[in-house]
Amino acid sequence: RSGNPAPPEMRVLGAILALCLLSSAHSALPGAKLPSLAAPASLSAAPAHKSSLDRSVASILPVHAVTNTALGVPVTEATTFALSLLATSPGFKNFVHFFSTGYGLSMAAMATFAMSSTMITTPAAMVHNMGCAVHGGRLAHFVATRESWKSRDERLKELETKYDTKKRAKVWVAYSALYALMFTPCLAHIRNPAFANSMVPKPFRGPMVASGLAIQWSGILVQTLADNAKQAHKKRLKDDRKKDTFLDTGLYSKSRHPNYLGEAMVHVGSLLAGSPAMTGTLQAAGAALSTAGITFSLIASVKKYDDLASKKYGRDKKYKEWVARTGGILPKL
Repeated sequence: RSGNPAPPEMRVLGAILALCLLSSAHSALPGAKLPSLAAPASLSAAPAHKSSLDRSVASILPVHAVTNTALGVPVTEATTFALSLLATSPGFKNFVHFFSTGYGLSMAAMATFAMSSTMITTPAAMVHNMGCAVHGGRLAHFVATRESWKSRDERLKELETKYDTKKRAKVWVAYSALYALMFTPCLAHIRNPAFANSMVPKPFRGPMVASGLAIQWSGILVQTLADNAKQAHKKRLKDDRKKDTFLDTGLYSKSRHPNYLGEAMVHVGSLLAGSPAMTGTLQAAGAALSTAGITFSLIASVKKYDDLASKKYGRDKKYKEWVARTGGILPKL
């Protein structure tokens, strides 16, 4: 998303996430056993729900987490990981694709695949996965069509010369695993919409789903408005042949990086909405770790871009005033 590759520690994290993903996929298969880990209990039929809120977020029909398929292919962590690998593979030709367009395409492809499964699900689970598909598709389109900018383009060209095929393969697997784990809440929700064997106490399930979906879709809106505003600003500068300057109006009058705020909201909301559908600690840990990873990545990007902006506009009084009254991601109260 930020146009920069992960540092070495992120690659190590990606390798760990990949192992968690594969272990989680293995444990989801019927009768599977992991060394020193108990296999998850089989998901039983969900009981009838008394309140309208329960009925709106959980199916009253029998739910089995391993029976849903799409075009005859089981909808599991392993298959979504394979889709992510496929969606990011063009990065071998254009390195930045791994963490830009490939990210959006991965999320959209995994969500579309999950929604096309034959599993009977609920409106809440569909809205959750539709949010992921819309977010991924919009982001992929935005990155592919956004205005070029000389400084950014120069940085991206430098990356192409630094990564050979072997290095790209490592980045490919690490990022694909991360994206697949980020999709875990959506996948869990559509596979177990009745929350059978949920790790979350029943009174909290409905409110968690409702608030999570509200945060997810609000994040999509915030990021879309922020991205469109930034693109319009850059287009005006190019059309008028003016030098680059910062944007401090609209959403940017409250936050210096509202697009990153929207991105964080999407994933935090998704984790919240999908948590009641999770049935094992490994699954929950993978989802939580990936959400924390993308959140800290956004925070690191904010610091990096603020440092670059400070070097560029640091002597501008208007810029100093803007920084003083805004937050990096969250609006300053």
